[in-house]
Amino acid sequence: MARAVLWPLAVGSLVHLVVRSATGTAPDLEILWRGGARLAAGEPLYDPLREFIYPPVAGWLLAPLGLLSFRTAVVVVVVGGLLAVVAATVLLLRQVGVRGDSAVLPAVLLALAHSRPLAGLLHQGNIDTVLLLAEAGVIALLLARRDLAAGALLGAVCAIKPTLAPVALALVVLGRGRALLAAVVSGGVLSALGLLTVPDRGTFFTDVLPLLAGGNREVLIPYNRSIHGAAVELGLPVSLDTVLRVAAFGAACWIAWRRRSAPLAPLEVVPVLMLGTLLASSFTWANYSIYLLPLLVTVALPGGLVRSWPAWAGVYLFATADAWHIEDLDELPDTLLRLLPLWGWLLLLGACAVNAYRSGRAVRAQAPTLTAEPAPHAAAATSHRAA
Repeated sequence: MARAVLWPLAVGSLVHLVVRSATGTAPDLEILWRGGARLAAGEPLYDPLREFIYPPVAGWLLAPLGLLSFRTAVVVVVVGGLLAVVAATVLLLRQVGVRGDSAVLPAVLLALAHSRPLAGLLHQGNIDTVLLLAEAGVIALLLARRDLAAGALLGAVCAIKPTLAPVALALVVLGRGRALLAAVVSGGVLSALGLLTVPDRGTFFTDVLPLLAGGNREVLIPYNRSIHGAAVELGLPVSLDTVLRVAAFGAACWIAWRRRSAPLAPLEVVPVLMLGTLLASSFTWANYSIYLLPLLVTVALPGGLVRSWPAWAGVYLFATADAWHIEDLDELPDTLLRLLPLWGWLLLLGACAVNAYRSGRAVRAQAPTLTAEPAPHAAAATSHRAA
């Protein structure tokens, strides 16, 4: 009965989201589309305003989109992005034992259709929806012990858009050296190809990388949801900003290390380090919360990091589509409300840290204690001497 109710709601919501997004302005895609069109026409990839900030090899992958009309490109990217998210959801749920015929699948899809991250990414025409599928694919390959394939996929994706770069650290934590080597090789080869074939490749080093390191363009400061973005908005000292960013990323690394040997460890280690990166980066979009989906599906696992109400209170804060905008609100309260995704990430990180600590204590408490009973051969020797 649950499936009969949930599937129509999920499909209807997703179709509505796609139609709304495919007929929208897709501002992110417009930037990518123009860059691909320039490169396809033999012109420089990077525009004078430095709106296109992807690595050079990404330009060649976007060039085919530049050959289409913009409206057609929007439809292709929005529909493809939604299919990628659905495929990633199915793949991730399968890793935790949820079958495709379960009512859980339409329930998750319904929640995603009304979530801020997915709606925002599709509306913007962003390709991070496809990167979510890549993240899910890397995790699935790691769980299947196909380390070379996982690393090759990760390296290729990072060469196109390095958002998943923290997964390389996850490979170190998990002790997957072969996967890390494969990622370095595939990423290096693709990056070299892009640099050798893009006419204005030097711009990527002289302009794009410094821009990203400094927190992106100044006009985007109000949209930065990282700790650094909050520090700038709230006027916090640089030293405090740095300490908070290091502490957040350090906490994520500690959680990942504690869970490195857990059942299905990649499902937790990868997104936890992504969470730490969202908090510690110089610039983070609120919609990047989509990368935390692998962590959220572990609620189906006994002893999972997100099996607590504070974790899901945090999920609500960063996933809700509500604007929480109140007219005539003072500047400070209004800023605090706009930073809801950040508060949600911090609450989720704290909940994961508490659960990681508790699970470690539980494991130690269940460990067998050594007794002073003599070994069989020692007991036999004692008995022989007594005789």
